[in-house]
Amino acid sequence: MNRLSLTLSTLSLALLAACGSTDVPVTPPAPTDFSGLKLLAPGQQGTLRTDLKVNIVFVGYRQTSPGQVATARQVSTGDFDRILPASSSPIARIPSAYGRTEPTGNDFSYKYNYVFADQSFEDDFFKYVGSAGEAKAVTYYQQLYNCQNDVDPKTGDPTCAAPAGNINREITGNYEIDALKTENWLADNVARVGVKPGEYTVFLVNWYDRPDFKFHSYTRTEAADSDTGTKFGERASRRLVAWGGSVRENAAAQRVWFYDLSANPDPWTSAYDITNQDTDGDKVADYRMPPIWDYGTRKASLGYGRKVSPDLALVTRYVALNLLFTPSPIYRVALTPPHLPEDIQLDLHVEQGDQAAAQGRVLKPDLVQSRVSVLQPFAKFSNTVRSTALSGDLADVYKCFFADTSIPEDICSPNYADATGERLFQFGVNELRASYANTPAGRYLLPVYLFNDDADAQGGLLGIAYDDGETGTQSFVYSFLTPGLFKAGYGFTDTTTHEVGHHMSLSHPHDGYDSESDTSYGPSGPFAFANLGDESASVMSYNDLSRGFGQFNLDSQYRYLTAAYLTNANAVLQLARQGGKESSVAAAATSADSLFAQAETKYDALSYLEAAQLAHQGYRQVLDAAQAAGVKVEGYKWYQNLNGLSAQALAAKPRYSRTFLPQKGAVVFPEETRAQRLKRLAN
Repeated sequence: MNRLSLTLSTLSLALLAACGSTDVPVTPPAPTDFSGLKLLAPGQQGTLRTDLKVNIVFVGYRQTSPGQVATARQVSTGDFDRILPASSSPIARIPSAYGRTEPTGNDFSYKYNYVFADQSFEDDFFKYVGSAGEAKAVTYYQQLYNCQNDVDPKTGDPTCAAPAGNINREITGNYEIDALKTENWLADNVARVGVKPGEYTVFLVNWYDRPDFKFHSYTRTEAADSDTGTKFGERASRRLVAWGGSVRENAAAQRVWFYDLSANPDPWTSAYDITNQDTDGDKVADYRMPPIWDYGTRKASLGYGRKVSPDLALVTRYVALNLLFTPSPIYRVALTPPHLPEDIQLDLHVEQGDQAAAQGRVLKPDLVQSRVSVLQPFAKFSNTVRSTALSGDLADVYKCFFADTSIPEDICSPNYADATGERLFQFGVNELRASYANTPAGRYLLPVYLFNDDADAQGGLLGIAYDDGETGTQSFVYSFLTPGLFKAGYGFTDTTTHEVGHHMSLSHPHDGYDSESDTSYGPSGPFAFANLGDESASVMSYNDLSRGFGQFNLDSQYRYLTAAYLTNANAVLQLARQGGKESSVAAAATSADSLFAQAETKYDALSYLEAAQLAHQGYRQVLDAAQAAGVKVEGYKWYQNLNGLSAQALAAKPRYSRTFLPQKGAVVFPEETRAQRLKRLAN
């Protein structure tokens, strides 16, 4: 080859190399700081903001025509526009009651879709419910409605020979329909009203104004206690006007809740009593919804001058939205921020009375573990059971818990804010500290005390999930069983599932928080109708009709977790920055940032478990990188941070309430009131 050929050949190779250089990937330089992060923000509260579509479907209601005056049973969407909130920002309620508001990091902008079902849908739905039920005897509460105040003063039983004069219609039948099957029918047919399956949907039902109407109620008759087998669902007090939030096995999520004002009247909200203003004895008028046929009556009753449209809007806002779809938890979901546990042990301490029911008859620890594990799906769960005699010092501190505060000599800890519970709390703290001394690092001990008393030493409290008394952090779970409660049908398994659900974050579906008005409220006074939230698939309700956590519980929990992983990843990044390890963690932070972006996309698409899973992966990438770089990341240990504050030091906080009456700001409500206990124990 001559020199010219060699030169041309070399040039050709160079040109070919140059032409192909665009196909060679250029590796960007590894990040050395956090400046390029988009979702992650070191040291900041993580917040996920989303537009949430809520479908409101009217079945059997008629819309007021333009320019016409709304009649008592017609619906004006203008009432809903006026009453429904534009947005919601849930908070961790008990920590917030200690003076520092703690947002969960889940902000919603509501987008409402009003739908009036067409004739075909209504005909098919009412044909279904008209054929799916069974004629039964009129219930005790339906008889109470017929008689109103004409009852036996000793027994409270209705005794009227003729219906009360202030009711609009005597209830002459009771057609009982399975609530779950009704929910499933609505979920299966939701596309017929133009709603995408899986979206949050409220069905507002009125059968009354049709010629095929039957007096009816909804049931969950098979619902039974996990230990005793007692069928609470067969009780007249558990007849329903609403249901939803069920989890269907091997099926996509259905986010449906229906509310039927033409059913019952509702015993759970005392809607059968349309005569008395105050039904729970707190000397405040109870706002509740009368049966549909009493709306607009001219008689002296709860329905006088009432219109159904604004009442339906109130139920949609203060029950469906605030208590079921997008509730505020009572505790923060992050158990030990910023190092969140992935090994959770249920420490079950059974304190056994000598003559009480045998432990094996009232507790299924593996069943409790199986049920609650869905609330922390990325953690490994285990349980231990230790049984000791309910005697000696333990019996003393247990009895102190139920001491009568009106009798000074019975108060066990007069110098503490928790005058009756302090000794039991300190007993548990000492045991917990000793247990942690022999616990593998990273394991979270969830202490549960189950008091199986052989005497009726208290009035019927089933359980409570305590906080630490200083920061509003969850601490001990207490479950109680007495001979009277056992006779009433209760064991420990369902109560403990419920109380551990609180410890993990979840609220009751009958008390909550409205962020737009900054109001805490429960089923009393102007929000007495909030008890309707119990008529949903959730072990967190009080009507004993569910054994596990429903779809609304799971959605909420996974949303809380997604935001918590973002917030705590931010906290770990701040620790890395403060420790001079930013460059060592930057690459992992960038990768995690991408995972959080994917989580946000899943979150917006209502795929909440997938969102939480991606957020968990992002959090772990940040945490693992920080620890590998030598950053010290410790979880909060409430039991090591107690100052023993006196009653005087705590006088201004937290904000406890003895009632469920509404109050501004975050409030710690009672586990239950006397009125609620009477409903729970009623037949």
